[in-house]
Amino acid sequence: MSPMAEFTRDELAGLLREADGVLDRAHSLSPLLDAARPAPALHGVAPLPDAAGWLIPPGAVHWPERLYAHAELDRLPESRERIRSYLATAAVVGTLRAKAQHAAPGFFGRLFGGPGLAAARQSATDLRSRLEAPDFQALDRDVRGHLSVAGAATQLQTRGVHLQAGSHGTPEHLIAAARGAFEDAVEHQGLIFTQYDATRQAEVLARARALRHDPNSEPALRLGAERLLTALTAERAQILLRQLPVDALRTATSERLRFTGLDTIGVNTVADVLASPPGMLTQVHGIGPQTARRLRAAAETLRREAVATHTTGIGDTPTAAATGLVRVLAHFDRINDLDEIQRARRRRILACSEWVPAAPGLWDVALTGETARWAQFTDDIAWADAHREILEPAGSISVGEQTWDDYLSRPAHYQALLATLLDLEVEGGDDLTADVLDRIRSLRLDQTHLTDLHLRGYQSFGARFALVQEKVVLGDDMGLGKTVQALAAAAHLAAQGQRRTLVVCPASVVTNWERESRRFTDLPVYRAHGGDREEAVAAWADTGGICVITYDGARTTGVPAPDLLVVDEAHMIKNPSAARTIAVRALIDAASHVLLLTGTPLENRVAEFATLVGFVAPQLITNGMSSMSAADFRVRIAPAYLRRNQADVLDELPEKLEQLDWIDLTPADESHYAATVRAGSFMAMRRAAMTTPDAVPAKLERIREIIGDAEEAGRRVLIFTYFLDVLDVLEADLGARVVGRLSGAVPPAVRQSLIDTLGSAPAGSVLLAQITAGGTGLNIQSASVVILVEPQLKPSIEAQAIARAHRMGQTSNVMVHRLIGDDTVDERMLDMLAGKTRLFDAYARPSESARVHDAVDVTEGQIAEAIIAAERERLGYAV
Repeated sequence: MSPMAEFTRDELAGLLREADGVLDRAHSLSPLLDAARPAPALHGVAPLPDAAGWLIPPGAVHWPERLYAHAELDRLPESRERIRSYLATAAVVGTLRAKAQHAAPGFFGRLFGGPGLAAARQSATDLRSRLEAPDFQALDRDVRGHLSVAGAATQLQTRGVHLQAGSHGTPEHLIAAARGAFEDAVEHQGLIFTQYDATRQAEVLARARALRHDPNSEPALRLGAERLLTALTAERAQILLRQLPVDALRTATSERLRFTGLDTIGVNTVADVLASPPGMLTQVHGIGPQTARRLRAAAETLRREAVATHTTGIGDTPTAAATGLVRVLAHFDRINDLDEIQRARRRRILACSEWVPAAPGLWDVALTGETARWAQFTDDIAWADAHREILEPAGSISVGEQTWDDYLSRPAHYQALLATLLDLEVEGGDDLTADVLDRIRSLRLDQTHLTDLHLRGYQSFGARFALVQEKVVLGDDMGLGKTVQALAAAAHLAAQGQRRTLVVCPASVVTNWERESRRFTDLPVYRAHGGDREEAVAAWADTGGICVITYDGARTTGVPAPDLLVVDEAHMIKNPSAARTIAVRALIDAASHVLLLTGTPLENRVAEFATLVGFVAPQLITNGMSSMSAADFRVRIAPAYLRRNQADVLDELPEKLEQLDWIDLTPADESHYAATVRAGSFMAMRRAAMTTPDAVPAKLERIREIIGDAEEAGRRVLIFTYFLDVLDVLEADLGARVVGRLSGAVPPAVRQSLIDTLGSAPAGSVLLAQITAGGTGLNIQSASVVILVEPQLKPSIEAQAIARAHRMGQTSNVMVHRLIGDDTVDERMLDMLAGKTRLFDAYARPSESARVHDAVDVTEGQIAEAIIAAERERLGYAV
């Protein structure tokens, strides 16, 4: 302890002022030691899409008050340690100062001071010793310097915090401090900071906001469509609930429910339960309040499930919601003049207008590594500024009263509009590399020569895939519009000066290609089939356009090299040594662009599938591909093969209800069938259940029943069989119900007219078809009941046949009946063909699967031999 000294009042006053200065400096220093520095508050900072960064308009960040002061202190050596030492000393100084303030009393204070005066004088003496100590004097000088630097930094911060160097003269280390603080606020380090003049952006986004609020604009129509689709779903749920009996409530709860007596108050369905107040339900004897609550809770569960299980299909019933939705889509059709790239740009801009502030001026931008997204944003703004019409108000449009009839005449067009409006499009191509995807997505499809065609997103993608990759296999599921994708590619090439498109297809679909080409393009169309095919080919070679020729025509006619070669039902050239394959292969090699179309690229063997790919991309084929795993195989061929399945891209497709109709043969049927087995005739065995002599076969009886049900339900029927004599039986028995018969003997033009006749025929009408003639390439959406009289040797043939009706443009649920004779060749075929379906699913569909080898395949001859042997053994005949 220092020797105690006496102090005059002036001396004490000076000492206390000096101590107060220390305490004041300590008070100023204390906030600079905060362990948790406050982060900037973000007000109006807009995140860029896909986590690409942040837009920072002026004034959008509220910076911490001492941001620059902290940054300056961080640069001074040991500044934090010196400040902590100073604060520790200041705490002692504060204590001494409080005791020392009475160390210089007046006369009576000195006279009667006693021990208190002595203590005060000792505190004053100690205080002076601490303040005058050389170490503290040095520490005090350092701290005064720190405070001076911090004060200057704080003064500089009042003129603004900057993230970029400029005329403001902010030092680089303070700019770095601000950037670091922003990174802490958004929890993302390593950002790239730049500046951006938002003046043009502010004007573009102002127009986008105005368009968003325009009642005739796409955003408003989209909201209307979503509302009406929700209402349509509710309507369908209500219809379903009206069809469910009350005992269906058992499936929705584990509680015990009582239904007896509900019919006496008119409650017969789940919908009735929902419509009945609890007090009404309790009027039934045995139903109390608790049971009534349970009944209504179970009914509500079923209602929620019914609403949750919905599609975007508009359907075929003109309810208020359905007709309203169609009118919205007709309106959208009138104002929609953008291609997919333009539409995507405008939608991105409209989305930005919801969350990007409107302030003009110089903005800061903080970017993550996703600089491409920032480039897209600025490019979109520049594009919208250069194309002002894109954001112009749509204006009022009058939609006619016949929109529902128009929808029924072209439902696929309206469903495509709905998918576009609600942004439900799926592209596919998941196995493609990023650079290929970028090239496909950046290609603007020239639709100058397309007419009356609104491409779905996946269809546009398919056409662009073919154009970018040049020679490909398009293996889309049946019914997804491979034809229009090919026509879109042809129209694009024609607009670029590559005018000659050659379509090679089976004779059965020549007319369909000719009609679709004329309907959806304005290009010249030449039918090179029949006696005038040489002249048609010559005219096409001279003028360009689309030439449709059969496989035989391509083999026997001198056809010049096309710009685009389209090969329909391309699985027909899977045999490399066949004459038609050789002819088509020459055209493939000569054409600059090739599109092989097939919904069934793999029917029997993986090697055949690989052969098709090898025609267009031989560099992808290697030895041993047949033994590759399914996943590796698909990745290998992805650059040349694109497939999308119905379930992936057609959410609106009506339900397909498939059932096996097991048929008990009559005694006469059994006797006839046994005779065919005894004779060992596989084809006779397959059709025996329909050709029983002098009796009505059981299968025919079932067909009559199905047609009767279809008539009552307002449906038309499509019946497939492999056998001509079965067609004879059906035609003779069904009489006037039959509007026509499709077989290999019917010319293609007549086939289309029969399909047109079915479209206007009454309910219960029937179109008969030999499955090898009517099962491919035709659109028969007017039928919604399909009967397969007997199983086929290739599952793909059945799938193709069903897809004639269950395809884009179908508005009704499709009922599929497979007639299976019990304990007959039909049942044996079902078992033995299951492996073929698994093979296709593994290699040709984009789904993961276990390794499947060619050894799984069973040839048609092997199937026949095995089944004949099994049936002869079952019926007791010698093998």
